[in-house]
Amino acid sequence: RRLGSAFTEFPRLDRLGSEITVRQRRAYDLDVLRQVLTLAFLKQTLPNSLSLKTTACVIGDGFASMAALLLAYPAAGRVILVNLTKTLLVDLWYLRLWMGSDAFESQVDLVTDIAGVHRSLASTTASGSGQRVVAIQAMHHALLKECPVDIAVNIASMQEMDPPVIAAYFDDLRAVAARRYLFFYCCNREEKALPDCTVTRFADYPWKQADRLIVDGPCPW
Repeated sequence: RRLGSAFTEFPRLDRLGSEITVRQRRAYDLDVLRQVLTLAFLKQTLPNSLSLKTTACVIGDGFASMAALLLAYPAAGRVILVNLTKTLLVDLWYLRLWMGSDAFESQVDLVTDIAGVHRSLASTTASGSGQRVVAIQAMHHALLKECPVDIAVNIASMQEMDPPVIAAYFDDLRAVAARRYLFFYCCNREEKALPDCTVTRFADYPWKQADRLIVDGPCPW
């Protein structure tokens, strides 16, 4: 946690990480600390882009750690959560443990088509706020094109995808970026060999020369 001393909001996010994991009845482990450090870094790097007005997209969360932190801080008013079906079920279960069953039922929506996305984005709860979490199975990832995403986050999961799948997610985010300003935080291994011997390389992701790079380098944690 010595790394957190560089970030003003780290102590607050560190406490939130502890509170969230207590409610989820699990350990505050290194994976959670990685998410806390990441959000502290993002808040310091993009101070005006993370607020209740923000719609964040988390691609490949684990135990809903980043989604919960974004909402609890709050660094986002809505989170679009995308994951493989079985893993998404785990994310949603841990979100339910943190939020409580009543809040979960009223503020979390699983969508499977364009109509569902539009309905969820337009809906309001009894308190007058919209759906806080819109969940999308990875097989329906193209629905991201319909979402007003301000910042997308991917940590250590694109490295597990085949290159055509990575390219498809980039296409989704570029479709959003064609309509609005979009930040993308992508933290993955420089190179990884998959079980079928496919090798994914960060440098080979479909970046474009026109992309504006804010930070580009090894992640300290």
